[in-house]
Amino acid sequence: MKNPIIAAALTLLIAPLVWASAADSQPSKTPSPPVRDVAADPAAHLGRLALTGVVGVVTPGKGFVLMDLKEYQEEGFACLATDEPIKIAVRWAGAAPKVKEKVQVDGDLVKEQKGYAFIVEKVSRQ
Repeated sequence: MKNPIIAAALTLLIAPLVWASAADSQPSKTPSPPVRDVAADPAAHLGRLALTGVVGVVTPGKGFVLMDLKEYQEEGFACLATDEPIKIAVRWAGAAPKVKEKVQVDGDLVKEQKGYAFIVEKVSRQ
C-alpha cells in the first residue's frame, strides 16, 4: 500500500477481529479429574466433565460402569466389589464399549432427585 496511514488503520481494524476469531476457535478445556475423585465427591464436580477409565460392567442401551484407571491397574476387577468410591455409573444410549476397554467419556454430571447422574454425549476408545 502506498499510504501508510491507510495501512495502519486497516491493521488496527482487522487485528482485533482476527484475534477474537482465533480465541473463539480454541477448544474449551473440559475438566478431567480421576474417576475416583468424582465418585468420592460428586457435588464438587457438577457440570461438564471428561473422564478416562476402564469399562467394568455394560448394560446395553442404558450405559456402563466406569472404573478408575489407576485402581483398575492395581486391583483389576476386584475394585468393582469394593464399597470405596472408585467407579461411577455412566448413562450412554449409543453403541456400548467392551468390558475392560479404556475409554474417555465426555458429558455432564448432574444432580437428580435420587443422587447424581453422569450423562455422556461422547465415548472415545483410548
